[in-house]
Amino acid sequence: MLHRFKLSRWKLPVALTITLLATACGLSDDDSGETAIDTVRIANTVDVPAGTKIVVAEQNATQSLPWNLADAGKDTPYAVQFADFSGGSAVIEALRSGAADIGSIGEAPVPIAVDSGVTDLVTIGLQANPGTSGGYYLVARPNSGITSIEQLRGKRVAYPPGSGRHMITAALLKQHGLDLKTDVQPVELAGTEVVPTFAAGAVEAAIVLGNQYYQLDEPPILGDGTGINTGIQTLIVRKDILDDPVKAAAIGDYVGRAVAANNWKDTHAETWINAYYVDEQGITFDQGKKLYEEDGLASYYPIDAQSTALFQQVADGLFDTGTIKSHVDLKPYVDGRYNSIVTAQNELDGVLPKPIDA
Repeated sequence: MLHRFKLSRWKLPVALTITLLATACGLSDDDSGETAIDTVRIANTVDVPAGTKIVVAEQNATQSLPWNLADAGKDTPYAVQFADFSGGSAVIEALRSGAADIGSIGEAPVPIAVDSGVTDLVTIGLQANPGTSGGYYLVARPNSGITSIEQLRGKRVAYPPGSGRHMITAALLKQHGLDLKTDVQPVELAGTEVVPTFAAGAVEAAIVLGNQYYQLDEPPILGDGTGINTGIQTLIVRKDILDDPVKAAAIGDYVGRAVAANNWKDTHAETWINAYYVDEQGITFDQGKKLYEEDGLASYYPIDAQSTALFQQVADGLFDTGTIKSHVDLKPYVDGRYNSIVTAQNELDGVLPKPIDA
């Protein structure tokens, strides 16, 4: 049965029709012999002029890896190029300079950018995984004698500034009566420098990701992101690119395919663990499986009042912990015009995102 959904907020010429196709088939839940082409299905289809191209700025292959594994780009009516950057701020700069059309970043860069005066970006896709640690761990140097966060007073703590890890570090310290700026010695490092600095013994504690925790031979964990982490990952664009009906149509189609690729991961868990945790992150299958089972996957949500409120918690947390200087209202920086596409793809794949308590 064919269902058509109107995207009433799009004002497209007749040649750029958007049709959401809800087909009867569902994702396979095993990896036995079926190719990605046979298993992934796209709910949204779009007609765009030949020669259209979009560039996606990402970090650590988080968009291109599932896209390619699931073959989500099969028969796209436009070309897609992925470009990898180090850090959310670099992704934002690529968007603002016109070097990329879509950016994939975490939860903190948008409110931090707005706090810095950047107002020309908007979130058009949002993943979340609330209630989990997010794979963020505040760890202590082995044999340092430090067994609690309270013992970090006066000690050197490493984190990448302007990131989700920055927010979680500050929040964990605050929960235990410490201020990141005044009660410890904050050591701000590029994300790639946190682990080697910690491994060299130059700091007493650091905030690391799950794969880094294992690469460091499982140092003592003082705290994690549970209760702080939202698991938010965002797809962002420049606001003005949405005024281009061709690019707006192609971006909407990309959002739907990104949802399909993300949903594909959960039905091909072993393939995903091997490709992402083992091949990309450099840890063992068992270690990757443990991280996967502890946190699962972030689902795509419609950008509505609940998901926006969850996102707002990030901005409020950044302000409360002193990470940003002003209280940022995120409502002007989210746009739900592609919600029908997200909902249709989740329904097609049988995915029901868990409730948000925001």
